[in-house]
Amino acid sequence: MDSAPQQQGQGTASPKPLRRQRLKVSNACQVCRLRKVKCDGGLPACTRCRARGKTCAYDHGSTSVVQEAKRRHSVRNPQPIRPSSATSPALGAHASQTLSVPVTGIALTSATETSSTLPPSPGPQDLDRDQDSRQDQESPCYIAHGRFSGQVEAAIDVRAGLVPATTSNLVPFVDAPLFGEIDLDSASHALSCSTELPPRAYADRLVGIYWQHVHAVEPILDRTRFFRDYEASYSGADTIPREDRDIWFSILNTVFALAAQRQESIIVKKRDEEGNYFFQRAWALVRPETILWKPGSIELVQCLMLLNRYIHCTENRHKTWMTAGLAMRIAQSMCCHVSQSISAGKVSDEARIKKQVWVSCVGLDRCVSWSLGRSSAPVLITSPNRTEITSLNDQVDDRSFTRALELHEIGNQIQLAQTEDRNNLATRLGLPRHYQHDNYPTVAVELDACLDRWENSLPSDWKLQNLREVADRTSRAERYLLHLRLLHHRIFLHRPMLARLYSAKSHTATVPISGSPSLSDRLVKECAKMCIEAAQNITSLIVDTLEPYEPMGLLPWWYRIYYLHIAGTIFLAAMFRSDLYTEFVSKSWHSLISAFRAHEHLSVYVQQCIRKFESLYARILGPRNSRLENSAGTPLNDRTSSSLDTIFQDADIDFDSFLFGMEDFNTQC
Repeated sequence: MDSAPQQQGQGTASPKPLRRQRLKVSNACQVCRLRKVKCDGGLPACTRCRARGKTCAYDHGSTSVVQEAKRRHSVRNPQPIRPSSATSPALGAHASQTLSVPVTGIALTSATETSSTLPPSPGPQDLDRDQDSRQDQESPCYIAHGRFSGQVEAAIDVRAGLVPATTSNLVPFVDAPLFGEIDLDSASHALSCSTELPPRAYADRLVGIYWQHVHAVEPILDRTRFFRDYEASYSGADTIPREDRDIWFSILNTVFALAAQRQESIIVKKRDEEGNYFFQRAWALVRPETILWKPGSIELVQCLMLLNRYIHCTENRHKTWMTAGLAMRIAQSMCCHVSQSISAGKVSDEARIKKQVWVSCVGLDRCVSWSLGRSSAPVLITSPNRTEITSLNDQVDDRSFTRALELHEIGNQIQLAQTEDRNNLATRLGLPRHYQHDNYPTVAVELDACLDRWENSLPSDWKLQNLREVADRTSRAERYLLHLRLLHHRIFLHRPMLARLYSAKSHTATVPISGSPSLSDRLVKECAKMCIEAAQNITSLIVDTLEPYEPMGLLPWWYRIYYLHIAGTIFLAAMFRSDLYTEFVSKSWHSLISAFRAHEHLSVYVQQCIRKFESLYARILGPRNSRLENSAGTPLNDRTSSSLDTIFQDADIDFDSFLFGMEDFNTQC
């Protein structure tokens, strides 16, 4: 470029024409790139390679490398932007191509290195293997109540000739705002007043409500330590270490929040405002650096569990899962799950509190895992023997801790039976399996027998038929909730068989064209009936605990709504078959709706849930209600079963996936 002006100035030679910049085709093949010749980018081979009989190969990664090199060169040597009229068509096209490259950081690599390091194209088997590996690495969802509810609703919509909704309805303990709308992302504004105490008389009333009506069914705190710090806070005595003050005030504010929500006689708006105000203060005090990086403490675990109990009744599903997981991890790091030796029948208060916290952690983990549809880590569920727990405290009856841990262990085995065989990685490695895929109905019978033995081993004053005679209201509430959890375990155990009756392939096997049903078919049907029977018992239990003339019911109202929703979904599923939805089940359904109506004043969500249940009931039974009632208790004929198969095939619903399928951890369950 410098010689041309020099020669022109000397006049000794005619000026050489400027050489037009070679047009670089971005989709040129590798052979033409190396020979630096023009390539038309034809597929599967360019014209030059076909003419020369050469193998044509493309490197799709080199285009990005070339464009990135151009971008970096243009950054180092910026060129002025000229008007389009002064730019040749070739340069204009080249400039537009350069300017359109996104500014992304890509490592510069030569074309040869790029082509040599590209992995071979995976085949179909490799893709399946990779997909299975990803499913194994990602935490699976299993039979979640929310997912089951959504599938039943979709099937009812298809039966009614409607298009299934793309979004599922809100489910208690999953995403239903039982405590109203609450914004926790901007809760930092409450930090300035989070350590301010309400008037003593008002605080005493809330604390009394918590210990009498909340702690009885969810024992998390130690009474002695709580009232020691509570009195110190109001007396002005600075006995709480500075590093523990935020955790203590977070605990206290959450106690206030739960007590505020427990008052059923207060109108919804006022109760939600009061409860959410205290909870936002509690949430703002627990900072990530305190939870994650500092050594754990019993108080921190208790604080996280209390926060989880409140946030579980909001729509913050992720925060619910994370607070439960953090509480479990911190408790495990403090060796709360390790059984300690007991000498002379005595144990320190610290060991007793640790064991109590661990039992509460296990119960919290099971509740959150089953409601959100995410499997908990079975390795964490370690339980001491009965004599060990009974010896932990001579003043308090710890039999409830023992019974709760035993029930949770049975639930852990149910979860393993439903999820263990889905682990494709373990199958490929040939690892031993405790439960087998094809034997789940048989395994369910064995696990149901374990539940029977557990129930039969309860003391006489703990048995269901004797609960009404228990004089102490706190003990009665605790034992009612334990039986509700037992029934929930039965539903969780037998629900896959209820769902299996609706899938196309299994329904065909269940109702054969000729001959009598096989033993396995009868077993599946009996398990489905046991699932429905458990839902009926849940409904009866909730009705028994209703106390309309009391300011606060026997059980927290959010638990009553949760279990009513579980039972209602089972009844809706039973409505697809007249041999399952009998006259007795119909009576239980109407009792459930009446029980729901008794909770309308407690949450706006309850009103929405009632309308949804009644709408689904009308869609599935409205056109054929009289015919169904006349044929109650009779099996479906072949024509009806064929129509049911078509319904679920059209809805793209495979209810076998409830037993054998896996989902991504991030999918809603």
